[in-house]
Amino acid sequence: MSYPAAIFRRVVAVCATVAMTATGWAAPATAVAVSIAPAPLQYVALGDSYAAGFGSTATRDDCGRTAAAYPALLAREAHGTLAFRNAACTGATTADVIRQATALTAKTGLVTITAGANDLRFRQVLAACLDTAAAVACRRGNVAVDRKIAKVLPHDLSRMIRAVTTAAPDARVVVTGYPLPFAKTRTCPSVPVSARLRIRANQVVTRLNSAIAAAAARHRVRFVDIDQEFAGHALCSPRPWLVGIAGLRDNTALHPTATGHARGYLPVVAGSGLADRA
Repeated sequence: MSYPAAIFRRVVAVCATVAMTATGWAAPATAVAVSIAPAPLQYVALGDSYAAGFGSTATRDDCGRTAAAYPALLAREAHGTLAFRNAACTGATTADVIRQATALTAKTGLVTITAGANDLRFRQVLAACLDTAAAVACRRGNVAVDRKIAKVLPHDLSRMIRAVTTAAPDARVVVTGYPLPFAKTRTCPSVPVSARLRIRANQVVTRLNSAIAAAAARHRVRFVDIDQEFAGHALCSPRPWLVGIAGLRDNTALHPTATGHARGYLPVVAGSGLADRA
């Protein structure tokens, strides 16, 4: 179904309420059907390059925002029932999302967030680990990532979500995870990364997603798990939905392609119960 079911139910409910109220005001003999379109639900997307859509298609936007990003697709599929603003920006950390939350108001009805990966600086660690001359930097970077996930990230995620729910107290807040970057294969001719490093990358993303899910649960907002939708479509698979080594030239590697946004992120975000609170 292209039209998000939860939004459709919300629109139908509002229309029915308006029609019943209008009929009650009129005299029974002269009742006239009244149809008043509800105001669009105010939707703000927050987060990093995954929420911006960086890597999915060419863009000149300073933050890498594209029309192929899952928030833009969600707004388009709502057929005018969402008033959409994408405040996400490539490179954003949880602290940056708190600053993005100035785009929210008490009238905001829906917020989606994809953030947390940049807090770890794991892409920089991967780059160090790919360089055989940077073994010390690789080892220290991995230790720092593990410490960050265990000791710092839970607090930072909580602070981010709390800032969002405070700025938009009546909004439906949906927080997403990240897809695992590599398929579980012995060999991967298309990506020059060792099996050991591919396993490590997947482990970090799995732990990152667990931290995001736990923070969402603590603050009673909805967490959306992306893993299942991307199953069979990570790098090293026959039909990946992530940008591969070609993205090393423009730093888009590991980001979702347009298909990744449309067939990976969009279905689970749209089906996450957008019209009701967690």
